Amino acid sequence: MKLTMYIGQVNHGIINEHDHKVACFLQVYSKHSDKLLNETPESAWQIDETCRERLPAPWNEIVFHHILACISVRDQDFLKAYSEQTETVSIFQREFANLTNWPLETFYLLNGDLRRLAVQADKQLQQNGEKPSKLEDCARMLNKSFTLCATDRSPQNVSKKWGTYNIVSILFRTYFKLKSHNLCKNILRAVKAADLPELDQFPMSHQVTMRYYTGVLSFFNEDFKKAEPDLQFAFDHTPKRFHNNRRLILHYLIPTKLLHGSLPSARHLEEFPELSTLYQPLVTAIKTGNVKQFDEALVSGGTRLIALGTYLTVEQSRGVAVRTLFKKVYVYTSMDRSNKLEISLFKTALQFVGVTVDEDEVECMLANMIHKGYIRGYISHEKRVLVLSQKDPFPGLELQL
Repeated sequence: MKLTMYIGQVNHGIINEHDHKVACFLQVYSKHSDKLLNETPESAWQIDETCRERLPAPWNEIVFHHILACISVRDQDFLKAYSEQTETVSIFQREFANLTNWPLETFYLLNGDLRRLAVQADKQLQQNGEKPSKLEDCARMLNKSFTLCATDRSPQNVSKKWGTYNIVSILFRTYFKLKSHNLCKNILRAVKAADLPELDQFPMSHQVTMRYYTGVLSFFNEDFKKAEPDLQFAFDHTPKRFHNNRRLILHYLIPTKLLHGSLPSARHLEEFPELSTLYQPLVTAIKTGNVKQFDEALVSGGTRLIALGTYLTVEQSRGVAVRTLFKKVYVYTSMDRSNKLEISLFKTALQFVGVTVDEDEVECMLANMIHKGYIRGYISHEKRVLVLSQKDPFPGLELQL
């Protein structure tokens, strides 16, 4: 594609406010960029001159810097590509402030490409023995884009506020990559203060991505009661063709559900072999109350769970396996209709599945389970007895999340 033809297509999209068309032509990684580079003049001066002749300001500058970013990507100079894309986004931000929301898709793609190039630029810096810094810089640029959308005062039908959640998702992905999850709280507070339309009025893709990130943030804050519905919504509304996204959601949803004894279905595990390898031994251990098997499975999958940041949560679900075992003790000894069980019985049960502990440790385990609501009752330390509630001593765990 010749440069003049490319610019003509972009100009046609701008004049007719054809967002999708403009977005496609301003995407760094696209077939249009590849075709353009085959016949683009090597001289930046020539490119600039052609853009100025055939495009209105400031679109001429936006397209000029976009083309230079594409050339730099082709040349594998990601530091230069990131610098040019920063200029593209910065100029677009200034122009966008004066427009309605017609180029929202273009805005998303420009910001998304900026994040992608920042990651590549940081890799290049590391290879050169330098400190990576571009993703942090990118986060500041994305913050400006977020503010531009969230604070827009245009009428609702043309408001840039409809782009807020998409930009938030790009920003959260950046913060997650930087391991700066705490910064997400500031954005969530700003979203609450922005007087946005209800989330369910936004496109489903925006809803799903937002609910996924808020679910993961709640997960990291150990607010599992809030995390589960967000993660479940994201999973239920992610089409099956987005296999990797569904798997990523389950990495956090499964540990959340394990805490209240809700085990993943065989169908879901079969759909994701990696998850089956990781979780099937844990699921079997929880079902049977085999605490030793649970510990072995946790060691086996520990490296992967630590990498995902879910190890400690999965480890907490050990209490569910212990509860299953202790409930078996209760069922097998309930023929005498007594609600008092000697702590030594639980010690024997643990020894039977290969876990050696003394009675003090067992008492501590029981006290912890009573505190969590896994068991209803109290411990008589002097008599070394667990006194169970007459009504529903082992309540449904879903009530205790």
